[in-house]
Formats: sequence, C-alpha cells, structure tokens
Amino acid sequence: MTYDNIKTGILVVLVILSGVLTWSIWTFQPMYETMENEKTANEVALGAKREIKKIVRPQQLMINTGGKHYGTTDNYDIDKAVTLLSKWKFYNARKFSGRFSELNEMISRQANTEIIFPAGVPAELYNRVLSFEEENLPKFEFDRIIVPAQTPQKQEGIVYFYSAKNQSAYVANVNPAAIQEFSALFHKSYARMGEYFPYKAGSNKVIYLPEEQTEMAKYTYYSNPLEPEKLMNALFADPSFVQKSLVAEGEEYTDTSRRMIVNTGTKMIDFVNLLSESESVIGTSGVLQKSIDFVNMHSGWTDAYRYEYKDDFNHRVVFRMYSKEGYPVFNKNGMSEIRQSWGQTEISTYERPSFNLELPINPDPTKAILPSGREAVTLLKEVQGIRPELVTNLALGYYMSMDPDDASLILLEPGWFYEYDGDWRALHKGEGGRKNGLEQN
Repeated sequence: MTYDNIKTGILVVLVILSGVLTWSIWTFQPMYETMENEKTANEVALGAKREIKKIVRPQQLMINTGGKHYGTTDNYDIDKAVTLLSKWKFYNARKFSGRFSELNEMISRQANTEIIFPAGVPAELYNRVLSFEEENLPKFEFDRIIVPAQTPQKQEGIVYFYSAKNQSAYVANVNPAAIQEFSALFHKSYARMGEYFPYKAGSNKVIYLPEEQTEMAKYTYYSNPLEPEKLMNALFADPSFVQKSLVAEGEEYTDTSRRMIVNTGTKMIDFVNLLSESESVIGTSGVLQKSIDFVNMHSGWTDAYRYEYKDDFNHRVVFRMYSKEGYPVFNKNGMSEIRQSWGQTEISTYERPSFNLELPINPDPTKAILPSGREAVTLLKEVQGIRPELVTNLALGYYMSMDPDDASLILLEPGWFYEYDGDWRALHKGEGGRKNGLEQN
C-alpha cells in the first residue's frame, strides 16, 4: 500500500465521520427545540411568588400600657415587629394551664404588645416564620401574639399565642433579653401611634377601634388585564387539548374535566375542576399551605394579598387585597379576593380578579375624614334587623368598584365595614346598614 493510498483512506474515513456528526446534529436540534418550547410553556408567571410571612400577615399592632391602648396598621411597624420575633428562639411550647378567663384578666392588667391577625394561623405553618425548637410542635392555632412588656427577674420570658375564636392559648418561652429589646423598641414609640379603645365584638372577641377620626385617601387606579392564556397553561393538565370559545360572560376555556371563564363584566376569573374529590379532609394547616403553594406555582400574587379566612371543614381559603396603608379592600363580586376550595389532592374551584392594579392616576389623591370608632359603633347600633352577638368585626377599609364611565379604572373609596354572621357589609350613615353583598362565603 502506497503513502497516497493511506492518505486517501484516512480522508474517506474523516468524510464519513463528518457526515455522521452532521446528521446527528441535524436530527438532535429539532428535539432540543421541542424541549425548550415545552419548558417555556410551563413557566407561567402572572405576578410574583411570595413567602409565607408576606401572605400570612398581622393586620394590627397594639401597645397596651397604663390602661391606654395605642395602635397602628402601618406595614413598617408591623414588619419590624415580625422581623424581631423571627429572630427569637421559642421553646417549651405548651397549652396555657389556667382558665381562659384568668388569662384575659391578666392580659388586661399588664402592659403588653398585641400582634393581631385577621384569622386563625396554624402554628406548624407559622413555624416557617418563627423558630420553635420543638421537633414535634403541638398543633394549635392563634389569631394574636401577645408579648408582655416585662419579665420578672430570674424568670424566663413568656409569649402568648392567643386564639379568640377557640377561646384557648398556648405559651412559649424565650430569652428574657429578647422581651426587653422588644419592649424598649415599641413601648417607647407608642406616642406617635393613634389611641384606640377595646370593643367587644360578638360573644368572645375584643377588637380595637380608633378614638379619633381617621383621614384616608380616595384612589383611582388603572387596571392591567392579566393574560388568560398564562393561567390556562398553569391550570389545565394539557393545554393543547383546551378549547377556547366566546360565551355571554366573556371567554371560556374547557377540556374534558376543567373549565375556566374569564368574565369581562365582573373582571373575575372562575376556574372549576369537575373531577376533584371534595369529600376528603386535608387537615388544619394543610389547606392553607396548599393554597399558598398553589398561587406560588404560577406566581399569582398580582397585588398585595393577605390570608384572610379559612374554613377547614369545607376546605376553603380566602386571600384579601390590602391597601398600601394596611387597610382591607372589599367588593361585592369578589374583585378584591383570591378564593380557593380544595378536594383531597387537587384544587376544586379557584376564583380571582382578572387584573392587577397599576400606579394610581391621582398622585395627590383627595382625602376623606372617616368617623371615629365610637361614632362607628353608634351607627352600627342604629342598623335595624341585626343581632349584636353576630357582629364579629368592625374595621376601616376600602370599597373597590369600577368607574361607571371607564371600566378600565378601579376606584377605592374609604369607609367603615362590619362583619355580620360571616358576611362583610358596608356601614352607611343614615341608610340602616344597607347590605353590599360583601360576602365571606
């Protein structure tokens, strides 16, 4: 074999290898593109993901000292309090051994700070915000955390996890130095907070209402519509089988077992999973955790929503929009809420607004002066046809509505609202408490 023949053979082999490699690259590239397209379709992001501490948030912070009560709904002060608590080590969590009435009497006499939540919070869930040392934390719920202003010498610090709904409390120990730091920070700054008074709502709940009138802004926002196709990709098992059609309400997306309606009139999205198993119990903390995780899966926190309500028996959870000042927002059609109900493992129904709020169009909004808490109580007593024991809450807030002249604009009007037998209603001066359908269920 000559040298030229050897070179020719090597060149032939190289040409064949080059052809094989080129063919492999060509045939692999389309598969790579398909994988990329599938990955992109599953990466749904309507808004943002949120940590538990951003969703399960207190709504009010109260400083009780010397028989006076000072409070705030300001996000800065509340976040500061939660941040401090999250640095503590809680240990020896146990049920309060005395009678609940004794605890109430003791709390009313002592100086303390109350951190108040809108609804019951499972301790095992909030353990992701606080730090309990127990591996097997007792199962309990609380709707306020009470931090005494002082700890007796040579004693461990105590924090109370109090449930007005369940008429029970748990206690946990902390380093007494942590109590001193907390009290030094908040009990010296209460003078800049507004003064409040306690009011018994319902049969067993004490709420705090402002002594003075409150100035609140009136807002007008542009509404930014969400992209229904993004939510469709997140909620349907195989979006390629989904059929889109126009219906009287707006747009309907369906497959063999799921339906999503985008209602253009109410600005709501209603999703139903027809095959979900609604009879199985999830458990006390499971339904809330599942609900938060579910919204996070499609980055669905499009505005400042907070955990508001939980029904363990019917496996339902409500998240409510809050204003930047920390006031709850209400609407008769649910435009200010994210609602979920669950089966055993899957979402059963999912209702949410079809928009998010842009920046307000009025940078210098007009202001309204709202009646004091005592004036609101007087108005409430004038409402005809209600039973006082069924009034479980009274709060300042905003009513959300569409501008009658331009549906793309959203109005937030301040007012007083009361919760009656599970429903939120607007408190109207001189109108006998006209119901606005602000339902909680």
